[in-house]
Amino acid sequence: MNLLIPYIYLYNHPDPLFDEFTYGEGGSRSKKLKTGLQKGEHVFFHTSIGGRKHITAYYVVDRVIDTVEAVKDRNITAKFKNPHMSELKSGEVTDVENNVILFGDPILSRILERPLLFDKALANRLSLNIKFPKDKTETQAIGSATRSWRELTDNDVKTLLKEIKLSEDKSIGVDTILSTDEVTEIIEKDIEGFVEKNPGLIGRSLKLIRRQCDTPAGRIDLLFEDKKKRLIVVELKLNKIGRDAVKQIKRYISQLKKDTKKDVTGVIICKGVMPAFEEEFKKLKSIKIFTYGWLLSVNQWT
Repeated sequence: MNLLIPYIYLYNHPDPLFDEFTYGEGGSRSKKLKTGLQKGEHVFFHTSIGGRKHITAYYVVDRVIDTVEAVKDRNITAKFKNPHMSELKSGEVTDVENNVILFGDPILSRILERPLLFDKALANRLSLNIKFPKDKTETQAIGSATRSWRELTDNDVKTLLKEIKLSEDKSIGVDTILSTDEVTEIIEKDIEGFVEKNPGLIGRSLKLIRRQCDTPAGRIDLLFEDKKKRLIVVELKLNKIGRDAVKQIKRYISQLKKDTKKDVTGVIICKGVMPAFEEEFKKLKSIKIFTYGWLLSVNQWT
């Protein structure tokens, strides 16, 4: 059995707890997790982002165990912090016998870097048989049909995994026109892919050396080299930047100069600069700041 499970993030009850790939459940649904799921099966989680449904993570099942047994295991309590465990310890769980925790395989389970849009086109490729009546929006129809847990076939799983890969492999072209909804879903990885495919926007004759380059000073988003073998460190930020972003890229520059003995400069691509730092950042010598934006386009609807 594979499952599609909806969730709403609660600050005082973060479950599913994606950082550790756990999910707790009580009552009758706990029995379905414990008796229905087998090791290696998939559980996909979806929620609303910007008024539209998205699949945000999936677990490949490792095991499902009673919460009361989990809290007795020192190895589990030392590593995992699922709220069902703390609530059971504090006496907040009344039905102790029907409370379980699902553990996802930490290697195979994933939080999606780019949430997968769960729209009509995707729904129609799955076996969920979702109806789209004229008196409901697409999102309302999907939300109504997936408010409860839904079982997925093995073919559904293959379809979702394929769509996730296609979504994450997409890069935005320099002439791509994004819809209003797509603009709101832009993430750092999208801008990173855009710059990777269009390096001429930040410099001449740049060659990509590595994406997500690990160094002792941290992970560099993009690393380029120019014709003179000089290195260019590129750091992406979705929001306006302050001193922290500049300090961060200076660490990368210093580390690479030390490791490679080459000339190294930096580029920060961001939404803009915080007003308090505008004059200060104009004096930067080895770091250039670029801002990203959107080209407004009006197209005929067909």
